[in-house]
Amino acid sequence: MKNKIDIVDLEIVKHLSSNAKISYTDLASRILVSPSTVHVRVKRLEDLGIIKNFTVRIDYSKLGFTFTAYLGVFLDQAKSIDNVVKTLKDIPQITVIDFTTGQFSIFCKIRAMDSAAARKVLKRIHSIDGISRTETFISMEEVMNKKDSLLDYIDIEDSKTS
Repeated sequence: MKNKIDIVDLEIVKHLSSNAKISYTDLASRILVSPSTVHVRVKRLEDLGIIKNFTVRIDYSKLGFTFTAYLGVFLDQAKSIDNVVKTLKDIPQITVIDFTTGQFSIFCKIRAMDSAAARKVLKRIHSIDGISRTETFISMEEVMNKKDSLLDYIDIEDSKTS
């Protein structure tokens, strides 16, 4: 593994990914280490860039954002990607931007209050220099959003056996 982490680090990441509000004391008692160990390990994981920030999961539909769509973006020319991405980042309704291979150069996730608001976002996107066209996929319902499920597949080599 590029960044050396052990089972304690992985357990800390697992617990924090499911509950970023857990106290270091509670976390320590769950993984059977001291709170100061948790504190030192979390700081190290942040320094390594493994932990980027502490967030909350938001149910956007309960805040009125009932429209979710995915947008494939076709570029006029590949060299326009930096300008296009920079401009897309300024649109608050775009919550995810991925540079992709395949038929689209860029894939975005859009959240809006309703279809009329989404149409305004699309109109703004279509006015960006460098975009030739887009293809929109409307999400009917988010069935799963388990970003932390990959943590169960990380294989930690036991340093005690080496």
